[in-house]
Amino acid sequence: MPRLYFDANASAPPHPEAVEAVRRAMAEDWANPTSTHREGQRARFRLEEARRELAASLSVAPGELVFCASATEALFLLIRGLQPALGDRPAAAFPGEHSACLNPLRDWSRLAWLPELPPDCATVVQMAANNETGLLYAMPALLDAVRIKDCCQAWGKVPVELSDCDAAVFSGHKMGGPRGAALLWLRPGLPWEIVMEGPQERRRRGGTEDLPAILGLAAAARHLTERQEMNAALAPLRDAFETEVTSRGGDIAVIGQGSPRLPNTSCILFKGRNGEALHASLDLAGFAVSTGSACHSGSVKPSHAITTLGYSLDDARSVLRFSMLPDAQPSEVEALAAAIKRLT
Repeated sequence: MPRLYFDANASAPPHPEAVEAVRRAMAEDWANPTSTHREGQRARFRLEEARRELAASLSVAPGELVFCASATEALFLLIRGLQPALGDRPAAAFPGEHSACLNPLRDWSRLAWLPELPPDCATVVQMAANNETGLLYAMPALLDAVRIKDCCQAWGKVPVELSDCDAAVFSGHKMGGPRGAALLWLRPGLPWEIVMEGPQERRRRGGTEDLPAILGLAAAARHLTERQEMNAALAPLRDAFETEVTSRGGDIAVIGQGSPRLPNTSCILFKGRNGEALHASLDLAGFAVSTGSACHSGSVKPSHAITTLGYSLDDARSVLRFSMLPDAQPSEVEALAAAIKRLT
């Protein structure tokens, strides 16, 4: 049996048109977009064309988008750039946030955990969707604060709304784009200072833009509506999978069941079992799944996204995440459920 991939939240295969866009750009648009000769200006035109297309898909102005190499970089630039003006007032963040967000917040004078909102809160950082549990979260209604939305897992899976925030980050390789391209969106007028200055990106982010990756991202974004519809259609398949896996009894439970979640994601607690061992057994059986965030792979440290929901450290070590690709088939999901039942 061919291997089956159930780790879409870590990374998804690039859309064929994204692959072709990268290939073509590497062959034809390899010049530096900051160069003033004809080759460089051709690359500049393609870069700005991609920016306009991506901005239109997000209903924002092209000049509000900054191309970055990853969402981790985008969050770092965003939070560190706000810190000089706002860092003497507290920030509030979702406790299950990614380390890419929590690490740059260490320099702030005080960090509160949502749903706590200090009276003088200056910044709120909220995941639109958690990468490990799939749980969806709303942005707190706090008008006198810069509201940052982490859209990395939501983009391409569920509708993304920007009217309730002032800045947002998007990751390309989780929605059919290539690695090496991500987006930082900034609403005009934010008290943001440049952290990584250079002549590129209107002096907001130094370093030559990775034009092949950016053009691949733009190509993938043309299929976001289709991708979102395909992901939405996975919800009944996900529910049937969870029903089958948990049918053996109360020692297996779905984290977040009954709450709004990503339609492709199941986070399942196999209480009393070794999650790493079960992960390895499934891998040997031909199924790619996850013990948690991809950034924690190879680590025995329990996921904080699980423990912040009130689960114990032992429980967090017994959790596996199953995240389907948009084109997941019922037969593939049934095979995964059968393998889990054999191994547990």
